[in-house]
Amino acid sequence: MKFCLNCLRPCLDKTDNFIHPCLYAILQSMIHKPSTTFRQRIIFIVSAAYSSLVVLWLCLRWLFFDQLWPLAIINTTIFYFFLPLPILILITIYQRQKWATAALLIPLFTFLFFWGTLFLPQISTTIKPSQKITAMSYNVLFSNKTPDALAVSINSASPDIIGFQELRPAIINSLESNLSTTYPYHTFAMFDPRGVGLLSRYPIIEATKFSFPPRNRLALHTIIDWNGQPVHVFVVHLSANNFFDNPISQLPQLAMERYGQRAMQITRLEEELSMIDEPVILMCDCNLTDTSEAYFRLKQMLNDSYRSAGWGFGHTLHPPDLPFRVQRIDYVWHSDDFTSESSYVGLAGGSDHHPVISTLAYNGKE
Repeated sequence: MKFCLNCLRPCLDKTDNFIHPCLYAILQSMIHKPSTTFRQRIIFIVSAAYSSLVVLWLCLRWLFFDQLWPLAIINTTIFYFFLPLPILILITIYQRQKWATAALLIPLFTFLFFWGTLFLPQISTTIKPSQKITAMSYNVLFSNKTPDALAVSINSASPDIIGFQELRPAIINSLESNLSTTYPYHTFAMFDPRGVGLLSRYPIIEATKFSFPPRNRLALHTIIDWNGQPVHVFVVHLSANNFFDNPISQLPQLAMERYGQRAMQITRLEEELSMIDEPVILMCDCNLTDTSEAYFRLKQMLNDSYRSAGWGFGHTLHPPDLPFRVQRIDYVWHSDDFTSESSYVGLAGGSDHHPVISTLAYNGKE
């Protein structure tokens, strides 16, 4: 039938004035109907398949989380799977494919569940200066060629405390030279190569390093005197994936290793935090995204300040070969003693990480 109707097309075009208008309309609709139906089926199949993959991911994540290395990588990068969603929704609406649009409600609600709150309007509050503290978590990049630019980034944000990752002597010298007047207290005397450190407006009462797996990698636990209130300030750097720095054949082994390391590091943090009943701030290049199992475990102990008070995706990692930031892996976490008033991403200052700056309001007594 399709072949015969297509053969009639030239005749219809030439003789449409001589064929009854109703017959002509019927024949034309029969000719065009198969292509329209095929397009509709393709749109529905794509939408249903896309939605099914999201459901599959949710089920696997619920069952295994990061216990399987391929799933762990998917959990880390799943954000990018939702990039086609707005285009698909617009296509189904434009084509008036109600069932295809309905199928896309599952990925839409999933996206809103994970990231929708990041786009809600922020309610501003008035907080007394003595009741708030601003913290900055900053991976300054070990190979940073413009260390003086770090001070520009810090001065523009004017935080009270800065937790550094990937320090080296030249960076420390630059920080001390440019910022010692504003930030007289630091832990740079405890420096380890590519290690962590703290710069503070407030006196540092105590500073200790604790072992952080693997290979006794060190993390920092300090107590600062914040207007008479002791606050425990942690600075840590969790293991990076570095998948693209190694041959693809090593991906399975490397993935199991790095996700396993971060799991052990979270366990170590759980041990440290379980012994503290005073206010806590954790500044971290965590090398994890907010859909990973490690993030879920951290969130059982502390609050993600950007999740509470930031706006937008808040990506902090900016690979040098790309024109945009790709993931949110730097965090300022805090205990329930604080409420996050504001949080945003600062200037890179020559690093491949942008710092995250969070202002925290104290919920306790002055």
